[in-house]
Amino acid sequence: MPLSRRLPKVFLAGFGALIVWSLFFPYVQRLDRPVLYYYGTLEVPQGTAIAVLNPFRNRKDEVNAERLIRDLRTSQCEQIVRERLRADSSRICPILRGSKKARLVWLDAERKGETWAQSRELVYSLHESRSRLFVIFANSEAGWDVDTISLIR
Repeated sequence: MPLSRRLPKVFLAGFGALIVWSLFFPYVQRLDRPVLYYYGTLEVPQGTAIAVLNPFRNRKDEVNAERLIRDLRTSQCEQIVRERLRADSSRICPILRGSKKARLVWLDAERKGETWAQSRELVYSLHESRSRLFVIFANSEAGWDVDTISLIR
């Protein structure tokens, strides 16, 4: 077979290998780097926050946090916050009921180097109220679960 006919096949095979490698590398690094790029500040809710999240990150804590946010938008908010989260329900519940969308802008890595973190913070932007909701996960006797929440306006 002439070289001119084999060259496109070799090129396509090399290009395919490059694509597979570029997808595999972030997958291997998914636990250590959930946020690939971040611009802004977490402490200033009125400021701009732009996050590029790793598409291969572990999303189990995000699912739990989003389920909690959904539950806090119901009439059970005061009871959940008071009994389970040890936070100020009079401040948190009205803000969450008034917000329709919570956008994840930051999440801590699950591991710090070689060891698992004792706590993990997920930060959501509540655009309507110009607030940031901090959902803190902690490792306890019951396992890895939401420990508390706080709100910055």
